[in-house]
Amino acid sequence: MTKQTVRQSINRRDFIVSATSAAGFCVLSCDALAQQVAPATIVKALDDPEIIHGKVTFRSGSGEIDGYLARPRKPGRYHIVIVITGNSIDEEYIQNTTAMLAQKGFVGIAPNIYSLQKSTMTLEEKRKVLAEQITDERIFQDLQASIDYLKQQPFARHGRIGIMGFCFGGRCALMFAAHSKEIKAVAPFYGNLRTPAFANRKQDPLDVLNRIRVPVQGHYSDSDAEIPAEQLQTLEQTLKKQHTPVEVFTYKAPHGFFTYTRKTYDRTAADNSWKRTAEFFQRVLGK
Repeated sequence: MTKQTVRQSINRRDFIVSATSAAGFCVLSCDALAQQVAPATIVKALDDPEIIHGKVTFRSGSGEIDGYLARPRKPGRYHIVIVITGNSIDEEYIQNTTAMLAQKGFVGIAPNIYSLQKSTMTLEEKRKVLAEQITDERIFQDLQASIDYLKQQPFARHGRIGIMGFCFGGRCALMFAAHSKEIKAVAPFYGNLRTPAFANRKQDPLDVLNRIRVPVQGHYSDSDAEIPAEQLQTLEQTLKKQHTPVEVFTYKAPHGFFTYTRKTYDRTAADNSWKRTAEFFQRVLGK
């Protein structure tokens, strides 16, 4: 694992085979296609008595969505970091990530950007809803709603807001950083830089890099067929050229290496990427 490591290019045939078998693994069906296993043996931030955490609900547009929030128990006002999941906010590692942020002195919130998907839906129905109804505009609305909700809370500081995300959520984190003037730091974890056509996205991160002017720290797998080395090079080189602070780290670990509830979990990559992310947010947002 090295800073700004560039992976070897995969040839077109290998990419097609991988993309077909994964079928947009982190875009439309992360929860269904991932092989979930018993959680790895880790010290969970969710068990920390100095952390307050749980589900919250708030208005978004004409409706209401839920989210998972964690904050330090110690009285005070703390900077906000939004966590965007690639699938469900009910997955333990997402909730634990908000609690890990709280341990570092932040308010962590994971808004449910997939609220239009229902548990009674089939996988194909969920894919259809995501592609046709959960537009980027809808996602931006939900993310902004979580910020607006926290602005009303006495424990949140909202002058400098960070955002991170996993898989499709990492892609959304970059997109929202290009969209919102309130975001001051973004840390995508193996987020798509170019989504497959069936995801039905008008634009992707590589299309809006010129609008990302806040520090970026990216964490990627060095063996991820969905995010070729050329795309990572474009991300890094374009941001550097326009003087946007950027760090890109790649890890000798599979896509999903941070997710301790799946076989893709890699402890070394997860630990190192988290240390870097926490230090990044503390440096850019302040403690």
